[in-house]
Amino acid sequence: MTGRAAAFLVGLSLAVAGCAGTAPPGDAVAASRRSAGPPTVHPSWESCATATSGQEADPDKSMAALSLPVLGDGFQPVTAVVCRAGPQQRSTGGSDLVAVEERAHDVAALVAALRLPDDTSPVDACTLEMPFVPWLALLDTHGRWVRPGVPTDPCGKPRPEFRAAYEQLPTRHVTTRVLRELKSDSAAASGCGQQWSDMVWATGQHGGGQDTTPGPLPAGDAKVRVCVYRVPEGERGGGKPAGEFESGRELPAARWTEIRRELSTAGPAAECATPGSRFAVLHLPAGFVYVQADGCRRVLIESGNGPGAIRQGTAKLASLLFGR
Repeated sequence: MTGRAAAFLVGLSLAVAGCAGTAPPGDAVAASRRSAGPPTVHPSWESCATATSGQEADPDKSMAALSLPVLGDGFQPVTAVVCRAGPQQRSTGGSDLVAVEERAHDVAALVAALRLPDDTSPVDACTLEMPFVPWLALLDTHGRWVRPGVPTDPCGKPRPEFRAAYEQLPTRHVTTRVLRELKSDSAAASGCGQQWSDMVWATGQHGGGQDTTPGPLPAGDAKVRVCVYRVPEGERGGGKPAGEFESGRELPAARWTEIRRELSTAGPAAECATPGSRFAVLHLPAGFVYVQADGCRRVLIESGNGPGAIRQGTAKLASLLFGR
């Protein structure tokens, strides 16, 4: 796979996950036709960060190219600039969302594809997945630049000729900027995710887990990993509070045996209106257990294939998971 094709797929994953099925093309086509008139000519190119306002990871910024003006003969490009964003692994284990600026000087095929008209041929049905559209700028010999409209097919998606030209575009790297951290080094080393939802709260808010029986918990010698998350104040009490990674480790067999005993004897939990500030996720060989450190100290056991069951945690359980 070429670098352009790989970047195309990365952009696709950052845009919108596709949906299966088909639909009439009418609305999609109407919303995707390019506007009339020549593209706006900007006096000089600075950087992707300036041109995109630092929002390369926003799919809407790229999708707008489907309605931008057609590239006419009045502007003669000699260089293309690609602004894209995607995940990048760090050598220390973590990962970041980075913005990359690339340049290409062999732009004849790309320019020819951009000057194609929109294909308005009749079509019976269109698939529902959203297309990836790269964020492109074209520069002329004076350094002026335009953002061209992308030609569309009968379903309002980028024409295959444009997609092929973009995937084969030979580019060179210019800059890479870190937009935000995706996973810390400590989270990666512990085998935990950077973020996780407090499913005890989310399940309880919808009345779930109250009248169900927990599935069997794995034996004391099972490998169980615990990941602890802190819920930011602004997330607490929401529909699905997102916690940020705090710590993680694999539980020694003796500690898991004690925790297992507490979970196995836990009784039903009452309804709760006090959200927690920390919670732990126990990764079982088959399933998860969520334990709140504070608030109402409830537990959600999702072991095996059965439905999740909410139970009341204890001070000892909290000490085993959150104590030193």
